[in-house]
Amino acid sequence: MNKLTCLLAACWLLSASAAMANQQSWQSWVAEVRKQALDQGISAELFDEAFADIREPSRQVKSLARSQPEHRLTFTKYLNTRADNYRIAMGKKNYTKNKAILDEVAAQFGVDPCFIVSFWGMETSYGTYMGNFPVIKSLATLAYDSNRPDFFRKQLFLALHIVNDGHVSLNHFKGEWAGASGQPQFLPSSWVEYAVDYDGDGRKDIWESKPDVFASIANYMKKNGWQTGQPWAIRVKLPAKFDYTLEGKSIVKPVSEWNALGVRTEKGEPLPYQELEASIVQPHGGPVFLAFPNYKMILRYNNSIYYAGAIGYMADKICNRVQ
Repeated sequence: MNKLTCLLAACWLLSASAAMANQQSWQSWVAEVRKQALDQGISAELFDEAFADIREPSRQVKSLARSQPEHRLTFTKYLNTRADNYRIAMGKKNYTKNKAILDEVAAQFGVDPCFIVSFWGMETSYGTYMGNFPVIKSLATLAYDSNRPDFFRKQLFLALHIVNDGHVSLNHFKGEWAGASGQPQFLPSSWVEYAVDYDGDGRKDIWESKPDVFASIANYMKKNGWQTGQPWAIRVKLPAKFDYTLEGKSIVKPVSEWNALGVRTEKGEPLPYQELEASIVQPHGGPVFLAFPNYKMILRYNNSIYYAGAIGYMADKICNRVQ
């Protein structure tokens, strides 16, 4: 055997040994998680079924977790992608179709039904696409190999409890790559905090039951600060010498103070809602918003000013409100 052959063989053995070590590390980790799950009351049968086909962490999930956006969309392009005319038209159709239960749920929780529909449409196109990643595998992968292992380990155990308690089957427990699932796209911790069994069948079924889906979104809105009867935002004009260090969702002032600083409605009129507090927010390539507390509630669902603007825009369009 020549030196090159020996070197290649040695490299192969080292590579194989490293792969075996990684595999054993994964197997050891699963064994540790299994013990903790059983200690928490998860059935051994369920755990073994959930992990039966998970031979290794999901390479696709790991790749998605490490990928970065290649470019930044303008707000206008974001709207055209996420809140286009078709999605708005489908929102109007779905609101009409489910109006009785939507209005009932909204009244009970003290929220706006147009926003329930908007969240529903933005997250899963009104329940038509909830993702195809097995939730347990995604969460196990991220708990094993991510920059937030403790967070995803907690989500994994909660997910196992959701299945163990009969709210969803393993076959139907699918979602997006980071573990959010159901028509509202809740992580397991959000399911625990906000999911509602509105139809009274003993399951908090955010995957199939529309009453449960709508009530869960409404509950999320209410618990995160939705203010009944208040606007979410209005479009405004800034004065020529506006101090742009005051722009941003973290800077909150009374509307009366923004008015004194020269901020006006798009028509050039004094600002309404003088008794409320608000922020000046301007997404890249978009209008300037005077953002009220309900805007901040939307950010609790997804901490993106693009997302918040799109949710409000679509809610207004679905219900034919003047913007």
